[in-house]
Amino acid sequence: MTARILQKQAEVREKFKSVVRENNLDGIFLSDMEGLPIVSYFNEEVDEDTVAASSAAIVSAGLITTSDAKKRNMNQIIIDTDDGYMVFIPIKDEFILGIITPPDTKLGILRLIAEDLEAFIERL
Repeated sequence: MTARILQKQAEVREKFKSVVRENNLDGIFLSDMEGLPIVSYFNEEVDEDTVAASSAAIVSAGLITTSDAKKRNMNQIIIDTDDGYMVFIPIKDEFILGIITPPDTKLGILRLIAEDLEAFIERL
C-alpha cells in the first residue's frame, strides 16, 4: 500500500489541501508507523519530521496501553490543547493519519473528516 500512496502522493496532497481549506484546519499529514512522513499539507510552517515522529511514539504508546488494558482496536487518539485538537489515527497497522485543528473545531465534524480521510487512504 505504501508504494501506491507514494505513486499517488500528489493526489493525496491535493485531497489534504482541499480538506484543510474547506474545513479551516491547520494541517493534515500521513506518516508510516515508524514516524517517517509520507505526505502532508499544513497552513503554516511545521516541522513535519518531528510531528510525524512524535505521532508514531504517541500511537505506539496508545496501542500498547490499549493492549495492556485488554481493549481491542484503538481507533484514534485525540489531544485537546488550548490551541485546538490533534488527532492521530492508525490505518491498517501501516500508517498514521494526523489532523491538526484550530480551537473552534467541533469534535463531531472532526470525526466525520477523519472517517472520510481514512476511507480515502484505504481506497488507494
